[in-house]
Amino acid sequence: MSSLPDSIDIDGVVLTRIEAPDEIACWTAGIDGGDGGWTVSIVAEPAEEPTTEALEAARGVIADFAALSEAGIRFLVEELAGPAGTRSTGALSAEDRARLGAEEAPFGAPEAVIWQDGTWMMRFAETSLAIAGDYGIGVMFAGATPVAVEDLSDPDED
Repeated sequence: MSSLPDSIDIDGVVLTRIEAPDEIACWTAGIDGGDGGWTVSIVAEPAEEPTTEALEAARGVIADFAALSEAGIRFLVEELAGPAGTRSTGALSAEDRARLGAEEAPFGAPEAVIWQDGTWMMRFAETSLAIAGDYGIGVMFAGATPVAVEDLSDPDED
């Protein structure tokens, strides 16, 4: 079995390998920005070096994190407030609908998670919406385009 790198440098941002179960490899980095920084992670399952697709996706996310985070927030507000959101996530309470309509959207602590095939998700770990549960809420992206709301309320569900 080959040895996995302890760190990966992507345009000056160093992602450090963190402890994970044997079948998974994960590298993560904090990036300056926002109200306390952002997080970018690459996850490889099975545990192997990141693919070219994962590294390229990470490079794009790192370069445009602020804009991608804002795009994810706009997408969440539109999807959750509209009829499509009520079908995919259940009806929102009146309080949650009011939060979505507030001047500042109720989503914070964005974290990007990139997988080996180059797909990725922006997870908002902090939100006051009841539908988000303990794990926040995610937005799946195709490149730089948000495409789906990811319900993270039960991470063990397949």
